[in-house]
Amino acid sequence: MNKLVIGAIFFINLAVLLTFWWLGSGYFLTAGTATLLIALGRLAGLLAEFTIMLQLILISRVPFVEKTYGFDKLNRLHRRVGYSFGASILIHPTLLILGYAKLNDLSLVRQLLDFITNWEDVLKAVIGLSILLIVVFLSLPTIRKMFKYETWHASHLFMYVAIFFFFSHQVNTADVSGGVAFYYWYIVNFTVFGLLVLYRFLHPFILYHKHKFTVLKVVEETHDVTSVYITGKNMADFKYDAGQYLHVSFFTKKLWQPHPFSLSVAQNGAYIRLSIKAVGDYTSLTHKLNPGTKVLLEGPFGRFTEKVAKKDKYLFIAGGIGITPIRSMIEYLSPKKKDMILLYANKTAKDIAFKDELQKLPARHVDILSIEPESGFEKGYIDEEKIKRLSPDFIDRDIYVCGPPPMTDSILLILKKIGVPASQIHFEKFAY
Repeated sequence: MNKLVIGAIFFINLAVLLTFWWLGSGYFLTAGTATLLIALGRLAGLLAEFTIMLQLILISRVPFVEKTYGFDKLNRLHRRVGYSFGASILIHPTLLILGYAKLNDLSLVRQLLDFITNWEDVLKAVIGLSILLIVVFLSLPTIRKMFKYETWHASHLFMYVAIFFFFSHQVNTADVSGGVAFYYWYIVNFTVFGLLVLYRFLHPFILYHKHKFTVLKVVEETHDVTSVYITGKNMADFKYDAGQYLHVSFFTKKLWQPHPFSLSVAQNGAYIRLSIKAVGDYTSLTHKLNPGTKVLLEGPFGRFTEKVAKKDKYLFIAGGIGITPIRSMIEYLSPKKKDMILLYANKTAKDIAFKDELQKLPARHVDILSIEPESGFEKGYIDEEKIKRLSPDFIDRDIYVCGPPPMTDSILLILKKIGVPASQIHFEKFAY
């Protein structure tokens, strides 16, 4: 039902926007080549702004949308749309330059200069376009890997400057610059920005005002995994589902930028726990957090929960720190006496997180070690043979997979090969 409502909102607004374009620029379509190019250029501009609104909704954390699709899927869609949008945004100025140059009998360069010097707000649009293209370039996979997450994240904030310049340009020209279309476009833009500001920027502070989150204690789980316990006021009112994650900011030097971390305990009304593996500059500092440090939380997010299960039995496949959401789900499901199997892959025995806790939980638990196999452990990697042998009724189970991206991709291919329905396979991927 939610998907139908979201789809209806999307297509109704798209249809309204196309109607305003048709009523404004439609007559240009049959008046010659030059005016045809102008009409199509205006359409490209409207669709570009519409796409920007879509992009903002995808990252706005609006609960109705996030709970329907899951933030990881929305984030991946945001990335794909961003790449295609970066490639297509030049269509709008290109068509307009071609059309007006032909109409005014000017060279392309002279027409561009005429736009910049004589047309209202075009210079702002050029500045906005330049900013947008730079951000898209920095987001290309090969370029993005050259920067720290914090640097890349900060660069994206300039997109809001670009959007401001685009909006000023658009509401003063062409098809949405007057009448009902003008007010409609203002309503759409300010509604989207209002939702973005509320849920992405204000909501974490609203949560903090209500709960006053602080670090309770920091516990070393393994040589490279640290658990951060967080408490606060009215913790029983901070609701989340086992398997979900939070975006977390610590009010201390070098740890203030938000990062996603899964919750490693089920809700208990007293504290929450984030279990963090040291894999970079940021995560390598979390073990130094002091009790009492203030914490800003955003979320919870994700659909990696038992609510999406189709069956009444579970197979959990975890790799490394991917155990965190699965551990919380096993804890949550334990009182319900569900049939659960856990296959947990690590390099060595010393890498196994929550060793004692997992032994106390009722899931049938098998550890698989790849580098330093010891007696009493499975050896190698989680493959088709191990899945079939250790969980022979896998086809009758919901299968949850969480681990490093290469492992997750490998497991997903295996599950597809052995005939597990896609509706019974659950995973989430996190990558900036």
